[in-house]
Amino acid sequence: MRQHERMSVVTGTRLTRFNADMEDRLASVRLVDPQGNESDHPATGAFVFIGLDPNTAWLEGLVELDEAGFIVTDRTMETSVPGVFAAGDVRSGSTKQLASAVGEGAAVALQIRHYLDSLEQGQ
Repeated sequence: MRQHERMSVVTGTRLTRFNADMEDRLASVRLVDPQGNESDHPATGAFVFIGLDPNTAWLEGLVELDEAGFIVTDRTMETSVPGVFAAGDVRSGSTKQLASAVGEGAAVALQIRHYLDSLEQGQ
């Protein structure tokens, strides 16, 4: 277990229960180690990462995907196909966080506008 004054990172265990206090707020979590030993750890918040497989199989052969199936983009979030952009959790290199995905979506909207303006100016 790695320690920080405000959080603990615990690996090699299974979380089996969230325990509430009298006001139904998170008070602790129950962990089970590989030997089957259970222990409750005080907690006021928890971030549980269960993994992520991108739902991008339908894009195979249309845009470049990395070895894990995430969409490869450049710094403007444009894919290997000009005018096609990607944002959020399906993008290779994204942080896989809701707030970042929302921000990327807003940034891509601006990139699309810029791309369409450049097409109009080129005509």
